[in-house]
Amino acid sequence: MTTGLDLLAEGGTITLTDGTEVPLRYSFRALALLEARFGSVAAVQDAIDSTGKGAAFGPLMQIIGAGSIGPGGFEPHIREHQDAKGERRVSGDIVFRRRTDGSDLADLLHPGRLDEYTSAFTAALERALQSQGNGAAVASAAIPVTTVSPGLTSTTSPSVPSTFSPTASGT
Repeated sequence: MTTGLDLLAEGGTITLTDGTEVPLRYSFRALALLEARFGSVAAVQDAIDSTGKGAAFGPLMQIIGAGSIGPGGFEPHIREHQDAKGERRVSGDIVFRRRTDGSDLADLLHPGRLDEYTSAFTAALERALQSQGNGAAVASAAIPVTTVSPGLTSTTSPSVPSTFSPTASGT
């Protein structure tokens, strides 16, 4: 039996190595970050290789990080690059820093808690993608994957941190 409180639940809570419990919630902002990083929300499900032959920890850290953003949680620090056409793309992994002390989420996750992390993010992501009356229709809507350049060329500019603020000329 599901109660009204169950329907309002965050989806899952993970425990960090410092003992902090972090609720995972995939807001619109979190889902947009996942799209920017993986190309589409549908691609998130395929990002973690369960065969042991591909990447698992990096994508899982990105997915957990997106679910931990918000007031009192973590803040994403994104590196973007802009090509000659003016298109901006996320390059590399997003770094998630705790708002209160600047700790990097990657340093606070423990490989021994993979099952806990996977269960929590799966529940939270499923809850976020459910739409009233439409089931999980949003989950099947994929956005085309954009190709990220493997490096700088004559048509791309170097990446800068999302916190970069250029100084005014003449100062």
